[in-house]
Amino acid sequence: ATPAGKALLRREGGARTMLRNLLLLVAIIASHSAITCPDPSIQNSYSCNAASAHDLMFTAPSEWYKLSPDADMELGAGPWLHDSAACCKHCVWNLGYPLIDPIVIATDRTNTNASQHLDCTKFEREFDALDIDLNGQLTMAEMDPYLEYGVNKYLVDAGRLSKPSVFEQADLNLDEQVSKEEWYVLRHFWAPVHLAGAGPLPTSEAIAMKDGPLGGLFWDANLIELFMVSVVNILLEQVVASKCWGCGCCGADICPEDCPWQSGYVREFTSREQNSVLRKIDLDGSQRVSLEEHYFHSFADRNGDGVVDLDEYYHSLYPMVDEQGRPDSSRNRVQFTKHDLNGDGNITFLERKFIRADHSTASNQGREGELSKAEWVKADLPEYFGPFDGHIDKSVGTVTGTTYTYYSALHECALEGVRAYQVAFSSHPWAPRCTIEAYVSSQDPLDPWIHPITDGTQWRMLAGESGPGSGRHRNDASGSQSSFMLSMWQEVALRLKWTTTIHTAQTTLAAAAALTPPNTAERTFSVGLFAEYPEEPLDGALTCTRSFAPSLDGFVVVVLSDPDEVSLTTAVLIMVYSHSFVNFSCFLFVALIGVGHVYWFIERKENSEQFNPSYAKGVMDAAWFCIVTMSTVGYGDKAPSTGIGKGLTVFWMLFGIICFGIFTGEISAQVNLLSAEASIASFETLSGFDAGVLEHTAHLKLDVAYQFNPKWCKTLDECFDILDSKRAPALVLPQVDVLTYFRTRQLARNNCGNPFRIVGTPVLAGEQYSAKLCSYHKAVFAGQYLIDGVNEMLDTLDKEGFTEMLIEELKSEVEDTSSAESCDPPLGYNLSLVIPCAVIIVLYWIIIYYINHRKRVASGKLLRAMFSTSNKTPEQIALYFGLKWRETARRFKEIRAAGGQVPRPPPTQAVNQDDRLLNYLKRVRLIASGQTQDLQRCQRDVDSVSSVTNIANNFMFAACVVLLGLTAAVIYSLNEVVHAKDRFLELTQE
Repeated sequence: ATPAGKALLRREGGARTMLRNLLLLVAIIASHSAITCPDPSIQNSYSCNAASAHDLMFTAPSEWYKLSPDADMELGAGPWLHDSAACCKHCVWNLGYPLIDPIVIATDRTNTNASQHLDCTKFEREFDALDIDLNGQLTMAEMDPYLEYGVNKYLVDAGRLSKPSVFEQADLNLDEQVSKEEWYVLRHFWAPVHLAGAGPLPTSEAIAMKDGPLGGLFWDANLIELFMVSVVNILLEQVVASKCWGCGCCGADICPEDCPWQSGYVREFTSREQNSVLRKIDLDGSQRVSLEEHYFHSFADRNGDGVVDLDEYYHSLYPMVDEQGRPDSSRNRVQFTKHDLNGDGNITFLERKFIRADHSTASNQGREGELSKAEWVKADLPEYFGPFDGHIDKSVGTVTGTTYTYYSALHECALEGVRAYQVAFSSHPWAPRCTIEAYVSSQDPLDPWIHPITDGTQWRMLAGESGPGSGRHRNDASGSQSSFMLSMWQEVALRLKWTTTIHTAQTTLAAAAALTPPNTAERTFSVGLFAEYPEEPLDGALTCTRSFAPSLDGFVVVVLSDPDEVSLTTAVLIMVYSHSFVNFSCFLFVALIGVGHVYWFIERKENSEQFNPSYAKGVMDAAWFCIVTMSTVGYGDKAPSTGIGKGLTVFWMLFGIICFGIFTGEISAQVNLLSAEASIASFETLSGFDAGVLEHTAHLKLDVAYQFNPKWCKTLDECFDILDSKRAPALVLPQVDVLTYFRTRQLARNNCGNPFRIVGTPVLAGEQYSAKLCSYHKAVFAGQYLIDGVNEMLDTLDKEGFTEMLIEELKSEVEDTSSAESCDPPLGYNLSLVIPCAVIIVLYWIIIYYINHRKRVASGKLLRAMFSTSNKTPEQIALYFGLKWRETARRFKEIRAAGGQVPRPPPTQAVNQDDRLLNYLKRVRLIASGQTQDLQRCQRDVDSVSSVTNIANNFMFAACVVLLGLTAAVIYSLNEVVHAKDRFLELTQE
């Protein structure tokens, strides 16, 4: 009676065509009836009758809303089905693309043989045919004919489908029977396999699919692709046929604009859309879709919010009895509470999966509420979110509900990231609402992770936003620059679109202790960023990424850029202060005293003139002889006269030669040692020397490996102070810490250049790292997924050259940029010794010159005073005596020439003491009587000279003290000028 029906009758001919089209006309008339689903219940959820199924089949999805009296015409097919025809969900397949108006198929109405696979009205007839005992439940034996038919038989015979696994998964309520509703879910899920005529592809050659986690009952990407291709072909055929009988435009006729059957509505899918379909229904991230996932997504989650709430659970096919077998309800909430592991009032798919796995056929290997190894494998939980061993409770050896919530928290964050950014799990996406709490270890304010972040602050970087530096070095408000390691972590987090917050910790142990289980309510996860060398390897308790910058790994040797020239004075002083020299000196002293006693005892009688018979003087004479002989000086003032003494002297001289040879060799050795210290160029040349080492790297025992003497320091400043003050010739420090110190102190920008330099090649580069990101104990805290993501991004940054760019930028800032002409070359003289020595020489020369000058003046005055009473001048007297002495000398010469002997002066008459005293008094009286006035005048002159000399001595002493003080002040000032810039930088840093 409709225009479309009349047109169809005119265009078609033949009895069979007429009969077929009459059936279509009946369907057209029926398509205008309303679809009404009964009140929601478990049975009513699948009560779609044949009439309602045909309404969906013969009505364009864009006009499904007309099947409900009060439906909104703007409502899409999917939302309308959910709101108004929920009881017919098992009759509809939604492909999920495009996202705005997804392609939906109801039932196949083509001329192909595929109609039996997508006709939900046949599902009930199939169930009734299998239900032999007519109890409304299927047993394993009753389901067997279905699995021995068509494509199922092929898959079973090929070992790609397990019959027990199919029955077990279809039993959603775990009552060991398959109800009609459960059968509808199974048929709806497995219909794409029947339509495509093929099952999922094998995932492993070593393990048959029937023995795998899901027994072969799953969708993979290949099956979804085949299903989508088949559906597109079916829809195109349906559109062509429907336009003809529904809109009267057959063949090349142009359809009216209001015709709902348009071929433009159906199109081929893109690879991105295919992946999107898989990601949408792949609830556990296993890259395959199980029957449980299909039911949870398409049926149990009625409002599509991703979780099952209390009302949805008790309208689902999930278990509805308690442990005693009594019916459960929303009032008792026994099963709901059991499923809700984290107690948030909603059941996620992973929570449901835990309960399902705990009740699997492998449950005899585990306990109630816990997952054994077999149950974990059977549940098909993806390994890249964490292996079974990473989540077990070590006290019981199984995965408990508590540890499983950690796994599910990671899973949800990762899966939300997949859907939010439309990328695969291989890209390691992360939900924006899930925060990664990164705890940074810092035992030094110049730690390469921290600068310029001050301790105790937080830095938050949101996905898609730029944090400090935006992945590059950038000056902040204070003028300081972001550190290399912070820039690396920043770039990694930005590219992975991770939300992260950074917290500082004072020690490595504090940072490791902060790695607590994830907060499942707030979805926060803890990781540690370590850029130091802990007392124990982190990999023992943590799982870590590779090094952020392998070329910056390991330890290096740091020395002074311009070491001092080798000083003989320093060598002698070091030797004199050494314990070996002091011990040797004490030994020589004891030997001298002992041998001196022996010499005195031997020589005291026969050689009493040189070795005094008295003990005190004799021993001192013998000790003096021992010292002079041993030192090879040999004054000759004393010598032994006895045979024993001479023989002992031979051995003593040899002993002296040996001793002073040792002394000379020790000085040479000390000079060579100082030369070797100034020539340290690698770890191999560090043996035997002192080296500054950070205390928290002591456990590495580098001092034992390279045989140097460690001088421990707590911070980098203390270490570099040890090197600068020359308390050690070298430092052994982590390479990245040294470069950070050079950079933050801007040592390369000094006028005279960087006073320190790195020598040799790094050691332990393959074992110790510059910086890593770690999570606790393999995977308990979702670490493996995060660690793998960071590692892959680090590899990407390496390939793109980003890491090398930052390294070059870092090294360019520590290269020497000073000008050689801006600094005078260091003097080769030790001014601290040369200046005092010159001052002392000049001072003593002045004092001696002054004293001698005063003596000459005084003597001249005295002589002039003595000759003032004579009739002759001093010159005449001197001439007289000179001629007389010359005459005497000429006469003595003639006598010697004649072979005679010069007469000696007559000996003084021997007189007694009284006569000598009398002669002395006569001379004194003569002088006193003749020159009393001259002597008094001379005495006055001498007193005057003495007084002036004393004053001069006092003045020179005071001048010497002042001069020494000035010298010390000059030396101190020079030292302050040399180190003024370093101290200014230290004050600036403080």
